[in-house]
Amino acid sequence: MKPQKINEKIIKELNLRKPQEHSLTKLDALMSAFKIGEDPKDIEAKLTGNLKFDTNFPSFTFNLATGVGKTRLMGAMIAYLYYTKGLKDFFILTPGETIYTKTIDNFTNGSKKYVMQGLTDFPMFNLVTGENYAYADFGNKLFEAVNIYIFNIQKIFNERKDVEFRFHKYQETLGSSFAELLQKKDLVILMDESHRYRGTKSLAAINHLQPELGLEFTATPTSTNVVYSYSLADAIKDSKLALERLANGGADGGYIKIPGVVARSDNFAYEGDIDRIKLEDGIRLHREKKALIEEYCTNNKLKMILPVTLITTKSIQHASEVKEMVTRSDFFGGYYKNKTLVVTSESEVDSINQLLRLEEPPPINQNEIVIHVDKLKEGWDVRNVFTIIPFRASISKTLIEQTIGRGLRLPFGELTGIESLDSLDIISHDNYARVLSVAHEVAEGIMVKEAKDREEMKVVKVDPTENKKLWIRIPRVEAKVYSSNKLDYFPIVMRLDELKHINPKLIKADIVTGQRQELGDISSKEEIDPINRFVRLLILEMSELDPAVHKVVLQKIIKHYLDQLKVDGETLSKLVRLHEQTILDDLLPQIEQKLQEETKIKFKVLDEELGFEPYTKAVKASSEALDKDQVSDAESRGNLINGYGKSVYDTYVFDSAQEKLLADSLDADKTVKSWVRLRTGQLPIKYVYGNYNPDFIVERSDANYLVEVKDKSKLDKRDPEVFSKAHKAEEWCKMVTEATGRQWVYKLVPHSAVERINSFEAIISSAYKVEGQI
Repeated sequence: MKPQKINEKIIKELNLRKPQEHSLTKLDALMSAFKIGEDPKDIEAKLTGNLKFDTNFPSFTFNLATGVGKTRLMGAMIAYLYYTKGLKDFFILTPGETIYTKTIDNFTNGSKKYVMQGLTDFPMFNLVTGENYAYADFGNKLFEAVNIYIFNIQKIFNERKDVEFRFHKYQETLGSSFAELLQKKDLVILMDESHRYRGTKSLAAINHLQPELGLEFTATPTSTNVVYSYSLADAIKDSKLALERLANGGADGGYIKIPGVVARSDNFAYEGDIDRIKLEDGIRLHREKKALIEEYCTNNKLKMILPVTLITTKSIQHASEVKEMVTRSDFFGGYYKNKTLVVTSESEVDSINQLLRLEEPPPINQNEIVIHVDKLKEGWDVRNVFTIIPFRASISKTLIEQTIGRGLRLPFGELTGIESLDSLDIISHDNYARVLSVAHEVAEGIMVKEAKDREEMKVVKVDPTENKKLWIRIPRVEAKVYSSNKLDYFPIVMRLDELKHINPKLIKADIVTGQRQELGDISSKEEIDPINRFVRLLILEMSELDPAVHKVVLQKIIKHYLDQLKVDGETLSKLVRLHEQTILDDLLPQIEQKLQEETKIKFKVLDEELGFEPYTKAVKASSEALDKDQVSDAESRGNLINGYGKSVYDTYVFDSAQEKLLADSLDADKTVKSWVRLRTGQLPIKYVYGNYNPDFIVERSDANYLVEVKDKSKLDKRDPEVFSKAHKAEEWCKMVTEATGRQWVYKLVPHSAVERINSFEAIISSAYKVEGQI
């Protein structure tokens, strides 16, 4: 099988994320440029850029933001090198005991976190660790077997302070020393958090193994061998874009929580213990997130996740003092007395075991607060850390960088579209302006939020009415997406006016960064072919593009795009190098939209109905259900409101005053038999960008109505997103009508039609026509 097909197989079977996929593709390109065993200096000369190895062997660093999935990428690269190069010995080096233990679990077949899960024909392998190397059956008898060795940095030095492993002595069970055995093999070393191993002793010990190839993974590279970067700023940007798509019913694509620093206003007057105020701010936020998590997990039928707040302390003594503070009876009623874990260098084995079970749901894990002293550094991260309270020092770039990685992983494997659940909050009480400055220094996109007093929240359960006559009969509809992946030539438009008017003889400023540079000074070891470079980048970015099918048409599209610059070939090559990412960001959405125009969605009505189930809602603890007829406009949002006699549910929490006005209108209208305000995901209608969720269903004797209320300005402008959803909703209604014999009608109503209680007929009389508007 060709390397490209092997890549596609690994990407599909391991369900790799885009940054992982791009890293694997980069490895494939690198491995095609040299042969295993070549002199590192010769390899440096072959590769473009300023790549320099500080090891005695070729070693490449992949700079990946924490939370993106470095360990799974290790597994993918091991599989790639086995399939394409026949390599069978892989040495994984980890920093510290906690990460060492976690990595062993990641490579243990049968573990819930087994990173090779999904590969169909990867062979069983010997897992060799610091505990079993002396007797593991991986030596000469099984020389043809695949071996994965996992050790941490503490295990590779001996007490004599030389370059050899402490287990370098002859082992009768192995027939040689462990080091000699590894030296005989075509060893690939994979270094997790590789910036930790740049010291003289570390590099000497690594070089002593005589690896043939090194693969390094870190979010904070310090070496000169970086070949791929997906920074924290990149990850934040992607998560923010994904949240925008989710808000419009589209699919996600973000890989991390969006980090933010929470600070008190400079005008805040502190009274009492500042540390306690900081703790209370963090734990109030923690408790709010816990209520929202319970709501989300219950309504989406997910296993419950217990949120964790991580507290970083100054010393072991300070850790004890903080634990005493958070477990006292006057701190949230003593709730955290048996829900707090302290992890320090003096921790017992039981504490470490509890730490490893932190992601498990109750009752396996009961801890909601983890207090540590420099114990949980790079590489340790769990998906259910939502809040971090650092006490070690005042806010700084280093502190944020070291802290932020501990909680970036997504708790549900994807973004939820709920801001509080999609964010990681770091509590700081430093000067607000300073916090803002430091956050922006770390990475573009880190949010800075002002701490505020938060009321306790509670989770309430809302049951559907027992009067089944009000239950609207909604057929279950299956949607299938058919993509032809057809891409025809189209006259793509360059939307970067600044780039069009650049005079190549002047000093230029990059459109994105503002950095100034003379075009004549932009040089590389080889002149690039701009058209084919963008073809490769687009195929790399968009999995639906097939080089064999789309290469020629992409070349024509990109040529038309670049011709709009009206410059000579040499200048064009330099412009592309300077503005590559900016141009790519302009190309991608236009080509994606063209591909999506060819995507077809077909609905099939099934012989079953959607039922109505109880749901939960997180509300303020003081909230009591208010009667719908006695609620002011100010109270209509965010409160429990009941008293609806014609609805499937008699109680709702509305997101706007207009939703409440529409509900009141429906309940008062004599022509309305029943209605329901739909929750997200209750009736998803598939369209090209994801799932669309209508606002209301209304049952009358003449028909059932799907009703969507939208801002009038968007309707007047024929917003493509809004009308794309509406078109599919009309198609859904047509299919359901034909299948059931019951008329279903879609109504797209401007918000201006719902400004007072009115008849349903009057409200829908303002509805916009959808047919033909996509």
